[in-house]
Amino acid sequence: MFYFADYQGTRQANGVTNNITIPDAKVLSTCTATTGMCDLSDYLGKVSNGNGQVYDPATGNANTGAGRTPFAGNLIPVGRLSPAAVAMLKLFPAPINGNLTNNFFGSGSGPFHGNSFDVRGDYQAPGNLHIFGRYTRAYYSLTGEPNLGIGLGGVGGGVGGLSGSSIIHNHSLAAGFDKAISTTLLTDFRFGWFQYNPHSIKPDASVAAAEALGLHGLNISSDSSTGGLPAFKWDSGDNKNTQLTDFGDGLDPSRCNCPLIENEHQYQFVNNWTKISGNHAMKFGVDLRFAHNLRFPSDANRTGELSFSHKQTSLFDPVAGSNTGGLDLASFLLGDVSHFERFASVSQTAAESQKRFFLYAQDQFRLTNKLTITYGIRWEDYLPESVNAKGNGGFANQEQGVIRVGGFGPYGLNGNIRNYLGAFGPRVGIAYQLRPKTVVRIGYGRSFDIGVFGSNFGHAVTQNLPVLVHEAISAHDINSANINDNVPVYQMDSATGPQPAQFPAVRADGTIPLRGPQNAVDPRIRPTVQRPAAIDMWNATVQRQLTSTMTVEVAYIGNKGTHGFAGDGPTYNANQRSIVGFGNPLIAPDSRRPFFNRFTYSDCSVSQGVCGLANVLPADMLTCCSSDMGNYFGMDASSNYNALQLKVEKRFSQGLQFVSHYTWSRARFYDNNYYAIDQTVAYGPMNVNRNHVWVTNILYELPFGKGKKYMSGASTLTDYAIGGWRLTSITNWSGGLPWTPSYSACDKDQDVGVCRPNRGSGSFPLAVKRDSNGFLTWFTPNPTMGVGGSGGGFSRPTAGTLGNIGLDSFRGPHLFTSNLSLAKNFRITERYKAEFRMDANNIFNHPVMGFNYTQGNLCIDCAGSDAGRITNIENNTSMRLLTFGLRFSF
Repeated sequence: MFYFADYQGTRQANGVTNNITIPDAKVLSTCTATTGMCDLSDYLGKVSNGNGQVYDPATGNANTGAGRTPFAGNLIPVGRLSPAAVAMLKLFPAPINGNLTNNFFGSGSGPFHGNSFDVRGDYQAPGNLHIFGRYTRAYYSLTGEPNLGIGLGGVGGGVGGLSGSSIIHNHSLAAGFDKAISTTLLTDFRFGWFQYNPHSIKPDASVAAAEALGLHGLNISSDSSTGGLPAFKWDSGDNKNTQLTDFGDGLDPSRCNCPLIENEHQYQFVNNWTKISGNHAMKFGVDLRFAHNLRFPSDANRTGELSFSHKQTSLFDPVAGSNTGGLDLASFLLGDVSHFERFASVSQTAAESQKRFFLYAQDQFRLTNKLTITYGIRWEDYLPESVNAKGNGGFANQEQGVIRVGGFGPYGLNGNIRNYLGAFGPRVGIAYQLRPKTVVRIGYGRSFDIGVFGSNFGHAVTQNLPVLVHEAISAHDINSANINDNVPVYQMDSATGPQPAQFPAVRADGTIPLRGPQNAVDPRIRPTVQRPAAIDMWNATVQRQLTSTMTVEVAYIGNKGTHGFAGDGPTYNANQRSIVGFGNPLIAPDSRRPFFNRFTYSDCSVSQGVCGLANVLPADMLTCCSSDMGNYFGMDASSNYNALQLKVEKRFSQGLQFVSHYTWSRARFYDNNYYAIDQTVAYGPMNVNRNHVWVTNILYELPFGKGKKYMSGASTLTDYAIGGWRLTSITNWSGGLPWTPSYSACDKDQDVGVCRPNRGSGSFPLAVKRDSNGFLTWFTPNPTMGVGGSGGGFSRPTAGTLGNIGLDSFRGPHLFTSNLSLAKNFRITERYKAEFRMDANNIFNHPVMGFNYTQGNLCIDCAGSDAGRITNIENNTSMRLLTFGLRFSF
């Protein structure tokens, strides 16, 4: 009988500093005064998208924003300002400098606590029977306070910018046995169970914070999940304007999916058999899994997410279809909400379950002493998930344009979704000893994966109507004559607040319209045939032994993924606007969407906002879809990877071990932006792949002390000082991450979110250097390109066309890190030992400059801004960090 138990406790507090952008001092002083003018003149001509001139949204065409008159000098009478906006403005701290961007530092040290333990027992029973059991329990908590204070929220002082608290309570259990039935036949059985149980809470969850600011209809007294602040969002991405930092609560501003209640668990039964027969070693087995998931999320803040577009205070040109001027800050101050989102639910118990079956067979056949072939096949079957009760799930699909409601009409609890039965994964491997010291290996295999975050299980059907409403309301949804973002969806100071969440009745055929009876929800959509992601992998390796402890390898590795993600996540926008028709005044912008008015619901009335009616007039019939369908789990993109690898490895001898490998790779994938319209525009280098990677790992036991090469006769006291030291290091030199250049006036040339210039003549140098103001930069931006303009290696595309610069066609600064660990073993007695350890992360304190697809202003002609500037080190890297530890074992 053998038993084992351990406990691990972690108490960590990392200092976090966030450099954010808040309104400048002139705005904070003049716009909170009781009389006079709110002065936004500092932003005139100094924003990255447009000229910053503010136009009066109370003038001109109320549906389009055409014909508006400017506020002279960007001065707005304070009497026109939203009282709620002014109340929030008064809570902002003073900027630390006179800049318009990066003008405030927030800091904190959100603590992380971890407690976990394991217990395991093994028993060798008579009859060649081995039995084991293991149980693991873990509890983690992470907290952080908002940098802008409890009244404004925003990014927090917790790890990763968390504001709020996150608690995870996990369990894991495994038990089983293995038995040798004969000398050539063995079997084993395993049972496993795990439970993942995270909970997240806002820092102000128990407070009606929105109501206190004068924002009505957001903190709903009958729904405790709506406490705290909403999220306040400025223009971002290709439409970024003042570059203000989002604030409030929620996943975007403060990395808190709050509130979150989740309970995911799985049962697993595995049985394997091994049979030895001559030169064959055969294996076969079965794996059965039963997964369950309950998730009550807040991907969209349940108090609300209020977006403010600069277009609401811009001038719209109906002929060109473009906007001039505008400030998102001005739209906020006037109380004009351009887009509103939130989650609302009728149940906290709706859950999904799924059965998964796997079979495999494999044979290792040693043909000769030099040649071995391994071949096999695996079959995987993921049954469509089902919900735990009638009406507890909605299966949205874009083929019918409806949400099938589980248990209603002809639809079962699985929504009548079909599964893919062709998930067969063949594998073959060949190893051949070409010469006594040279081996050639070739392999091919196919694997499948269920994906993540709702691809084929969980996070989707119980987060659709009729269980959950993901309200996503734009101006066009309120009035078909409105142009989204140009006019508000509602006024922030409204006495009733935004349009209440509606939970419609299920129609007689068991469905609900795709975006609900009021075209106001954003469903999570999947195909009607469930298909797992697949990857085909192949490799060819030549290994040569140089010495008794050293080998060298040369390898080619490749793979191709199919039915995978477009972009970095599982969803993409299936109803994005096409560039075709941009600028044509006879073509409405939303009519350029592939699903525009594709579906008509003859029993649904637009004027009444309900379905199930008879004799609805054609002009009053509900149609769909004129808005984004940004939560489509398509699982229909592909990727590919090809690489040459060189590796030198020295096995441990005379205290030294090392491995050094270099990889030269080419990886391509499809981004999610514009993928539904033109996949060639979305295709390019994979954004997380570095095309050159050289990593060296070294382990060296210093040759001093008893039993070592030097001073082996040292006394016990001397050996305590000089013996038992071990040095390890990991050094990484890699190429930079990719990025895609943008240009300043792209919003005038397109409205589809693809902001890329054309290639032009001339050069565009890339290098880390300091500009005349002392800022570190990766490039110096060109002067702003006018219509037909060019220079510095780029030219401006013609309006209504997309630039020919490819996705991720440029690279950022290279990466260099070196981590060192120094450890010493102490032998106290025969049973008791100790180890001292010092870890130095980034021992040379070398900064990895952060400029890539997620960091930096990528605008190539935004001179006078922070374009091309390096403002931080690369994400997931750090400056030198020393850690000391002491471990006792007995």
